[in-house]
Amino acid sequence: MAPSYEELTQRNIGVFTPEEQARLRALCVTIAGCGTYGAPAAHNLARLGVGELRLADPEEFEASNINRQFAAYVDTIGVNKAEAVAAELARINPELRIRTFTAGVCESSVQGLLDGADVVVDGLDFFELEAELLLHREAGRRGQLVFACQGVAEITTATCFEPSRPALEDMVCEQGRPSFAKAITSFFPVLPKAATPELLAQAMAGELLHVPSDATGGTFGGGFLVDDIIRAFVRRLPPHVVAPDLYVFNEDDLWVRFWDARRAVWSTR
Repeated sequence: MAPSYEELTQRNIGVFTPEEQARLRALCVTIAGCGTYGAPAAHNLARLGVGELRLADPEEFEASNINRQFAAYVDTIGVNKAEAVAAELARINPELRIRTFTAGVCESSVQGLLDGADVVVDGLDFFELEAELLLHREAGRRGQLVFACQGVAEITTATCFEPSRPALEDMVCEQGRPSFAKAITSFFPVLPKAATPELLAQAMAGELLHVPSDATGGTFGGGFLVDDIIRAFVRRLPPHVVAPDLYVFNEDDLWVRFWDARRAVWSTR
């Protein structure tokens, strides 16, 4: 017989009150992208005892994912990421309700992904700007918060998009069209050491499909996203940071800074 929900989450009490744990249990979270940042967020939420997860990803695991992505194993190469992550989460919390969307974020799936969800995690690949814009626009129409994370090499950035504040379009579009150059400058006020002129030129042109990444970035980013979701939906406090401002994590030099995008300055906040 599987242990009860109360047995699985008993060590949470003391960190959370019983009332806060009940809020976690009632929470429905949409996670778009089950790779470097979305899957660790899903993993943490499952262990915390969240009630429902909706997982979207059209990709299958490949060998290059094994260095950093949750549920990526030699025996899951060729398996859809959302399905593989769902299978792992079911082993953690059998009461967790999971819906998978193997078409990813697209016109045919976005309503099912977002309708009735409490909060959204944007873990989509940085180069999937059209899918990100669709996700954010639809979430904004529903008044949903979107917690987002991006990273390359040793730099990870995170923020929260509120429907009443500047939207993703303001950070990634030029003259109404997605721009990789603008997205990079908006999300990375400091560039990673791996950003050679050649690599940066490819990224700016949208020609780069893979960037240097390792397992630690997903740990930083996924953990921060979940901490901010807890802050907003369990503690009932404002998010740590709201777009276009960012929290920027530098793993190599072990610092965390707050980027004030409106003034283009680092803050001691």
